[in-house]
Amino acid sequence: MKTKIKLLSAALLLAGSVNGWCGGKKIICVLDLEDKSNHHGNWRNIGTGVAEMMVTSLSETRKYTLIERSKLDAVLEEQKLGASGAVTAQTAAKIGRLLGAQYIITGAVTEFGIKDSKIGVGGLEKVLPFGGGAKVSKTKARVVIDVRAIDTTSAQIAAAAKGEGEKSSAEFSGNLSIAPSFDFGKEGFDETILGKAARKAVDAVAKELSAKFDEGGAGAVKIIKITGNQVYINSGGADGEKVGRVYGIYRVGEDMVDPDTGESLGSEEEKVGTAKVVKVNPKFSIAETKAAVQKTDILKESK
Repeated sequence: MKTKIKLLSAALLLAGSVNGWCGGKKIICVLDLEDKSNHHGNWRNIGTGVAEMMVTSLSETRKYTLIERSKLDAVLEEQKLGASGAVTAQTAAKIGRLLGAQYIITGAVTEFGIKDSKIGVGGLEKVLPFGGGAKVSKTKARVVIDVRAIDTTSAQIAAAAKGEGEKSSAEFSGNLSIAPSFDFGKEGFDETILGKAARKAVDAVAKELSAKFDEGGAGAVKIIKITGNQVYINSGGADGEKVGRVYGIYRVGEDMVDPDTGESLGSEEEKVGTAKVVKVNPKFSIAETKAAVQKTDILKESK
């Protein structure tokens, strides 16, 4: 079994390096989000459920290729890593490279629950318990998620987004203890006010990330191979690449790690030259440069 997993990882890595943008679409992997909420009662697998909703939302844009959960699980098992958004940027980037992904989406669910809008001065202070025959005149569900897209080449944050979703019910009565039986992906969850709030928050994040990716400022272009003074890059006509575009070539330095928290703080980049696109193919392009380029260098469009 272990050998099969290693072969799978190698195949995924090879596919990522050869295909690059997978038919012109950015390849994205969504990790389970870290659950930092304190008001979700007995709801289970919050981070996993919201991550799966995000995969669906991003897939529906038809702009990206999403890594399948089974492939992610196989790599996580081999590397003995968890799928939580609590992983460092360096670890997330490593996972992404093994999967052939350009971006890893990671982050946290910071709020998730139903609150009584009548109790408390601010209207959202007291959380309804999941249990008993509670009956209130009005309830409000609130979900907040914070995510970041990590460029797997540089292990730096390419884009960040925050989504908030709120749904209220003018009259909600019944036994709230049934709520935890509606697990993510199960019939009935999407029709609850909490399910609707979660969907609203996820869709807001997907929309913001998509807008930032479309701006072209997020992430970096990767080098496929080097031949003399020509570099082959994983940006083609399907990605909007154009002849004459000039890129700065950057060399990523040592990862900077906070000595107290162990958190990755990113890394310094040294500009080593420029490259100009001379030929564009559908899935890749060729650029020329006078710099001594390394395959691990990254390209960013010059302003």
